[in-house]
Amino acid sequence: MSPGPWTDHSRHVAAACSLIAAHCDDLDPDKAYVLGLLHDIGRRYGVSSERHLLDGYRYCMTRGWDEVAKVCITHAFMIQDIDTSIGVFDMDDEDRLFMKRFIENASYDEYDSLVQLCDAIAMPEGFCILEKRFVDVALRYGLCGHLLDFWRCMLAVSNPRRAYRCTAFSTA
Repeated sequence: MSPGPWTDHSRHVAAACSLIAAHCDDLDPDKAYVLGLLHDIGRRYGVSSERHLLDGYRYCMTRGWDEVAKVCITHAFMIQDIDTSIGVFDMDDEDRLFMKRFIENASYDEYDSLVQLCDAIAMPEGFCILEKRFVDVALRYGLCGHLLDFWRCMLAVSNPRRAYRCTAFSTA
């Protein structure tokens, strides 16, 4: 319904999810592929910022695709706090409150982390290093207050042996 670079980006996210999942005993490569492919399905309705998360969630829920619906929202919130969003909340207050509560109450799993990581290494043209994607996102969305925390989380997920402090995973 709304062709654009998001479709190629989603194909690359799906491929990366499947490739990584194939090397993990507890992940299903086919499931990972589907979650990666459909994580941005809300963009089918046209150009939007954070609205695409909710549009994708609702689209998938009407089809009974609960796990895909969840990833449509969680892929954008590595830090499980809606106020860390880098986008614009182009929705009414009721929808924003729904997303806030959804994120606060979501139980993230390995698939959520996998899609978040693969979303960060996939451009419409193909795979890239995280730092290139960081610059791409910063150029499109600007430098928001939580951007460094987001980068630290992405780097921690991509290489857990690194000593980056990621507030999203602290239990204190």
